[in-house]
Amino acid sequence: MIVVFLASLALIALCILWLPAWSAALLLRGMGVPQPLRVLRVVMPAQLLIAAALIWAADAIGLTHPAGYSLAILLLISIAGVAIVWRQRHGNV
Repeated sequence: MIVVFLASLALIALCILWLPAWSAALLLRGMGVPQPLRVLRVVMPAQLLIAAALIWAADAIGLTHPAGYSLAILLLISIAGVAIVWRQRHGNV
């Protein structure tokens, strides 16, 4: 039962992390921007690595509320990913 719980937490975390960037890329595709999904090959793995490193660092320095700082890190990294994907609209990536 614990495996199902941990798998569902991981799936929720990945949805929080990747769904906004994916949605922005699909929106850009609908707006006629050429190859908006290309930047996701770099952004999505980078989001995962940066989020994992920041969560590990927050745990290592002894922050006391793991659910809170994990959610905050995921949301901020997700917003940064959307900003990077959205910049492709102007060709600045």
